[in-house]
Amino acid sequence: MRRLPIFSTIIVAAAVATMIALGIWQLGRGTERDRLKQAMAERPAMAMLDYPFADPTDPRYLYRRLRADCDTVTGFEVAGGKDAADHTGWRQIATCRNDASGQTFKVQIGIAERPDAEVQWQGGPVQGLAAAAPDQRGFLQRLTFRPAHRPAMIVAADPKAGLQASRQPDPSEYENTSWGYAGQWFFFALTALVVYALALRRRWRDRS
Repeated sequence: MRRLPIFSTIIVAAAVATMIALGIWQLGRGTERDRLKQAMAERPAMAMLDYPFADPTDPRYLYRRLRADCDTVTGFEVAGGKDAADHTGWRQIATCRNDASGQTFKVQIGIAERPDAEVQWQGGPVQGLAAAAPDQRGFLQRLTFRPAHRPAMIVAADPKAGLQASRQPDPSEYENTSWGYAGQWFFFALTALVVYALALRRRWRDRS
């Protein structure tokens, strides 16, 4: 009678059960993310909101139309991006201060052809769709996999300072990766079972 090795079988069974559980969890996440994507697709048509908010990191404001008064520009930063014609360029992102609220916020005022472009903009009223501001975490902080809590950033619908218009955030580009991850976990579980079955077959054949 062929006997299964107890310790190895327990280890493989535990690993397969864990992978199946992770796959089922990703299926649930996939359903949640599909609902989130549907909700995000409806946000650009909603009423415009005044910005900044008490909690600018609230993800429910992403892809909403926002307006704000940039009373003082306190700095600029540059990041790669695309303009409205889908050409690659350099996003010019201003850090603004709103006197009424005392808060600061970021505005992507347009796209430049070069990263060292000299941008002169003193502020003023802005409006556009909300996207997440650039991730300011360092490399080691990103390795912790903790949420970035990135605040909403206005992507100006009308470019400033003679820049090219920015490509507006598009909620349809939100990618639901959970379905793919679920498939991977189920595939890993099946692969582990097949490999273990082949190993057992070879072991029994060698002993016969």
